[in-house]
Amino acid sequence: MKKTHLLAALLLSGLLLAAAVFFSSHIDDFELNGIKSEELTFQHNGQRLSGTLLQAENKTPDAVILLIHGDGPMDRYANHGYYPLFNLLLSENLAIFSWDKAGIGKSQGNWLHQSMSDRADEAIAAREMIAGHYQGQKIPVGYFGYSQAGWVIPIAASRQASDFSVIIGGAANWRDQGQYYQALRYRSQGKSPEEIQALLARERQENDALFGPAAKGQVAQRSDMSPDRLIFVQKNYQSDSRPFLSRMQGPVLIALGEDDLNVDAKTDSCRFQHSLHAKPDASVALIPGGTHNLMKASSFNYQLESDWPWYKQAYFLYQGRESYLPGVYRQIGNWIKHPDQGLARYAPRCPSGS
Repeated sequence: MKKTHLLAALLLSGLLLAAAVFFSSHIDDFELNGIKSEELTFQHNGQRLSGTLLQAENKTPDAVILLIHGDGPMDRYANHGYYPLFNLLLSENLAIFSWDKAGIGKSQGNWLHQSMSDRADEAIAAREMIAGHYQGQKIPVGYFGYSQAGWVIPIAASRQASDFSVIIGGAANWRDQGQYYQALRYRSQGKSPEEIQALLARERQENDALFGPAAKGQVAQRSDMSPDRLIFVQKNYQSDSRPFLSRMQGPVLIALGEDDLNVDAKTDSCRFQHSLHAKPDASVALIPGGTHNLMKASSFNYQLESDWPWYKQAYFLYQGRESYLPGVYRQIGNWIKHPDQGLARYAPRCPSGS
């Protein structure tokens, strides 16, 4: 009898604990409730791209952001991983237009055959479509992107004015970013500084030979890359945002997490600040405790999604939008609506001439 009572008590305790976890979680952040959703398409280079416009029901948005994806075969929702972020942005009364990359989901084409310049022209086409959708309403429409978008948005905004441009986790130079990323990868594998230095030097030499200026017109071959990926890297290896930054039209905000494991945030925040020093409507923010996409570094700092252990994936489901740095996206949303109110408190401290 006592054993039965004990089992019943344990079962009840387990149920109560499960209920407490469920009701204290932000699992509903992985749904889009009370949101107006509209599928829209646009054309670029003769191909149809498909996306979704999200905005609060029965409410005119304060601004519309065009979500520019980072690397990889991203659909409009990043396989539902964007949902907590989208809920954060929607709570700031920002509408979002996000589309499937070329060749992904309902979009035609092949994103691996695109240069950053191609992606910029695609972003411009999306902006023109969305601006037409809100024609006559005087709602700001601008770019908002992560990581690789840091090479796309400066080109787009230098070719055609945007009401605002937000870059999160962008790097200045593709080649340098690859070296930084790989160095941390090797360090996590326990390699010595001397081994890392030698490996990086060899890789830099090999990559420069395959993808650098001297390789122009040659067909690269590498066993660790698919033919399509080789095309992509060959087109983009020499990407550098700095020649375009000072020519960007419209307010610019570049925000980097100080603990970013993918980008050398301290170095690149100063590179960005130097390139934008003559542009009074530009701000650079280096945000303490932030990851590559401004999540809490104390809980979610990994280079790749595949690096996340199962319990961190579960914790992300539990935390939802609370996984991101507290208040930071609210400040970014406020900057989008009022670009004169920058994030000056996060300005990087840079040596003169950097």
